[in-house]
Amino acid sequence: MSESTKEIKNYRGLKCLNCNHPLDISDKFCPNCGQKNTTKRLNLKDFVDEFLANFYAYDSKVKNTIIRLFTKPGKTAREFIDGKRLTYANPFRFYLSVSLIYFIFSGLISKYSTETIEDLNQSYITKNEKETNTKNDDNQKKEDKLPDGLEKITTQIDSVKKEEEKKHPKKTLLYSEKQLEKYGFFKRTKLKVETYAHFFDSSKTTYPTKIFDSLKHENTKWNRFLLKKTYQFKKLNGEENEDSSGVKKFGEYMEEKYPFILFVSLPFLTIVFALLYYRKKLTYAEHMVFVFSFMSFIFLTLLLEEFIHLISGFEIGWLYLIVYPIYFYKALRNFYQQSRWKTILKFVILNFLLPTTASFVALLVLLIGFLFY
Repeated sequence: MSESTKEIKNYRGLKCLNCNHPLDISDKFCPNCGQKNTTKRLNLKDFVDEFLANFYAYDSKVKNTIIRLFTKPGKTAREFIDGKRLTYANPFRFYLSVSLIYFIFSGLISKYSTETIEDLNQSYITKNEKETNTKNDDNQKKEDKLPDGLEKITTQIDSVKKEEEKKHPKKTLLYSEKQLEKYGFFKRTKLKVETYAHFFDSSKTTYPTKIFDSLKHENTKWNRFLLKKTYQFKKLNGEENEDSSGVKKFGEYMEEKYPFILFVSLPFLTIVFALLYYRKKLTYAEHMVFVFSFMSFIFLTLLLEEFIHLISGFEIGWLYLIVYPIYFYKALRNFYQQSRWKTILKFVILNFLLPTTASFVALLVLLIGFLFY
């Protein structure tokens, strides 16, 4: 008795175990939900076979998608919206997978780079830095030393400035909560921020309760939020912050949010395509398929660049200055299927609109990031 006949005899059912749809003994799969018609209990072999079958099915989609992305710009997205959904990987899922792999790989490369390994020898570096700094300080002192006549003139100018400052002192207004009651919300918020900024200029106190008591402000959540943001802004731009540690920390904070910023910007970039190609009568989701496909190609090439640089040390990033514009033009031509001159015109317009939109979104996210920092 053959294996198939044995399977039909012993394991075929008359009802789908998934959706309870009536079945015939000859039905290999349920016509309602697609599940295999079998009553056989799961064993290790079947479990592994099913996993490999599903993996191969997805793996073949990924293979088709990657090959098509590199060989036929824009065709993957076009054929996907035209109905070839089983041939290619889902553009959204594929973009998330590729971008995630890139950021993980890039992060690992940065973490274990040669520069980081060299930095492990801290004692040697610290000693060299001290020697270098001492030499630089000596040279700076020599350069800063002015001729006697010029030094006297500089001293006289400084003394005149100090006398002027005594005669006309700068007015620093510190508004109390009661004084601010007469203003509207936005004006009141602006004056509060200025008050806190002036206070930090004239005092080293950073304890909120003490500051509010001194200024006669209420210790509310809103006031604490404004005080915190004013203090952080002063730190980011303060003169005493010579090592720029505040800026560096905020930069690192925003760098961690870069994948999120990029992801958030894609729907806005899709709106640009939808407006520019509104006569094509494509849905917003169909425009988004093109955007996700193009961004997937970008991340694949960046991943390729990182890998080549890792194994050979050869930089190929400059090639993308040529590759990306050509690829973008071909992708527009293949996906939107317009004439050469129309595509060139819209290519030029998009090269202006897309960076502008991305910059706007980046500034917006930067602002939101600062508010929640």
